[in-house]
Amino acid sequence: MDLSWLMVGEQPWYRMFNTSTQLLGVVVAFMISYLGFKAYRLTRDKKYKYFFIGFFFMGASFLANAVLNIIIQSGNIGYFLEKRYEPFIAPLFGGYYFLLIGMMLAYVSLAILYSGAGSSKNVGLFYFWALVIGAYSFKESVLFNTLCGMILSFVVLYSFDKYRANQNKSTLLTYLAFFCLFLFHALVWLQQVMPVFLIVRQIILLLGLVMLLAPMLRIFYGRKKK
Repeated sequence: MDLSWLMVGEQPWYRMFNTSTQLLGVVVAFMISYLGFKAYRLTRDKKYKYFFIGFFFMGASFLANAVLNIIIQSGNIGYFLEKRYEPFIAPLFGGYYFLLIGMMLAYVSLAILYSGAGSSKNVGLFYFWALVIGAYSFKESVLFNTLCGMILSFVVLYSFDKYRANQNKSTLLTYLAFFCLFLFHALVWLQQVMPVFLIVRQIILLLGLVMLLAPMLRIFYGRKKK
């Protein structure tokens, strides 16, 4: 297993920034996941069940990525490569990719839920093809992020419709949060030609997670506006 590509291509300051923002993302994503679980128990709204599942996978994938960045930044990746400790590194990568696929399928669930297609007999087939395409694409960052962005675009459109129908702060924050998540995935194309978008994407992601956390807190503490 050739992992030597991990040792080149990024500046140390960026790895430090990336790791720090990902650790913050871990905290916020797990908070959203926990509140999604609590909100689902209170309301029995399936949307919050998918919040729980999706953001758990997101937080766990950020944590796995942060651990990898810390290993690389500390210089220990060379030790693992030299000693051929693939049995330690390979499962970490495998788990990371599994979590990313889980996050993508949670996006699919949210898109189905917001679109009202959950009662369709073809939902299972849609999940199957999403899993196949996702599993094929996750080795290529641009392709995987493009797929996630396409799925999230449906969630953005339907959450915007919810905002126009209800016109309250919670639905506005939810719409803006999903729009930020969409931008996080979509801007990967600009990142290929302008490395500064590495930082922009991380900031947008954190902003989106914080905006999504706010309405979840209102629901959990019983302050959601009717």
